Order: sequence, then C-alpha cells, then structure tokens
Amino acid sequence: MSVTSIDTVRGSAPAAPKPWTLDDRNISHALDLSASRAYDSALEILGAYKLTGHFPTELQIVLNDLGVLDKVTYEIEPKSPLSDSRHVVFRPNGNVHSDRFAEIMRSIERKIGFGATLPWWVRLFR
Repeated sequence: MSVTSIDTVRGSAPAAPKPWTLDDRNISHALDLSASRAYDSALEILGAYKLTGHFPTELQIVLNDLGVLDKVTYEIEPKSPLSDSRHVVFRPNGNVHSDRFAEIMRSIERKIGFGATLPWWVRLFR
C-alpha cells in the first residue's frame, strides 16, 4: 500500500518552478528622449550625411551602439505636435538584473535624454 502511494506520487511530475525573471515584477522605466539628439547620435554613429528622420530607426541605431538592444524592449508613445520630446517606456529582457537595467537607463538618458537638451539654468531648478 505505501509502495503504491509512493509510486503514484513519483509518477506525477511536480510542477517545475518558474525561472525567475524581472518581467514578473513588471519593472519598467520611462524616459523622455530627444528626437533631435537621437538623430544627431545616429548620424555620428553611422558616419552618415543624412538620415530619414524616423525616430524608431534612430533609437535602434543608438541602442545597438550602446550594446543594449538585446537587453531591453521599448514602447514609443505617440509624440505631441511641435515637441522634440519622445516618451519611451523601457523594460528589461530575460535575466537583466535591476542594477544593470538602471545602468542602461542612465547611459541612454546621458546619450539622448531630453533633459540634457535644456539650458543649464533650467536643469538647475528641476
């Protein structure tokens, strides 16, 4: 009797534990990025004279140059008319830990962040 119950328990495979990922915690970070700084950075990276002015493509070029294209996913929200600012929500991929994700966000913001385009005296009072 006990052998049968042990075999029954062994026969049913326990549910495999779900691997830990940051996506389970819904970590995301929104940045306001400058479309003109993304354009200028993409020009510099490619050594090009002119680009199409398509922000998603330019953002992809910049992220690839930073080496983080495979570490984050992003959603670009529609831009408001007459604004250079583009609101982008980033989420980490796979096994990117929170400290590495924070470092990635800082590097993106330094490279093409909208706040860096403001005059120094405006940034001082923020």
